[in-house]
Amino acid sequence: MNRPLESLEDLLTASLDPRALRKRFGLPHPLSKFAANGEVKENAYADAILRFLNDSTWAEPGSVRHRGAHWFLFESEKAFFVACLEAGVDAEKLRNHLLECESGRICEEELEAGI
Repeated sequence: MNRPLESLEDLLTASLDPRALRKRFGLPHPLSKFAANGEVKENAYADAILRFLNDSTWAEPGSVRHRGAHWFLFESEKAFFVACLEAGVDAEKLRNHLLECESGRICEEELEAGI
């Protein structure tokens, strides 16, 4: 049976929702590698962590967004840990991974392992 095609507007709207895309294509949550109890919660805390990760990568170095993301991910003594707890993410594991990435060690290891 043929089902009707979705309108272009519906497709564009759906493409802007990362949760909907993950669900539609059966993709794991980007933070699932760091899940504390097997699953990352789909909530505003997980969304905020992802936004800070994106800002630390893509925002102009030295910009307010980049500096804020860096503070949250690497320097915060409470906000990062609360957000991770509420998102079901192992904060220590994620921060250690980020520190390894920032130092360049993990990128070299992944390249050598062919990841």
